[in-house]
Amino acid sequence: MKYDEKDIIYKEIENKMNKKIKELKKIYQATIDAGEPINFHSKCDNIPNTLVLIKSENNRRFGGFTQIPWDSKEGDDGWIKDPENKTFIFSLDNKKIYYLNIFHVTAVYHNKGNGPCFGGGCDIGISGNPIKEDTLYTRQSSCFYYKGDSKSLSEYDIFSKGKGLEYEVFQVIFY
Repeated sequence: MKYDEKDIIYKEIENKMNKKIKELKKIYQATIDAGEPINFHSKCDNIPNTLVLIKSENNRRFGGFTQIPWDSKEGDDGWIKDPENKTFIFSLDNKKIYYLNIFHVTAVYHNKGNGPCFGGGCDIGISGNPIKEDTLYTRQSSCFYYKGDSKSLSEYDIFSKGKGLEYEVFQVIFY
């Protein structure tokens, strides 16, 4: 992240959590940890307050933050709501934050066959290994919106499905 991008994301996390960030601790890097969902879950499950940063094959940079710990659930139990409304997604390229729609509060999706997924329609999703195959995607859904209009991340970023050059997960540690 560039300095101004980092500032935007840090401020949003600090406002949502009402705490100051002490540090980011990298807990997963797809290109080092082989990109497979099983590796993501072995390093990220049960850890709250994670920031996911993604760079797609067409150099789009986006991601999300959630206080909800990741889990290897299966089936319909994987759709997780955020009643505290602290989960959000963002586009670093466009410097836009997309907020959780209070009428559709599915914040994240947990499944052992997927990496991190944000939103009920998976506004951002990783299924399988995005470093090797076209399993990174953004979809137009009603879970997150940009303040001031109803456009989704996929409408702004014109990225639907493809490979990822990299994705990293950080645990956000607060004072």
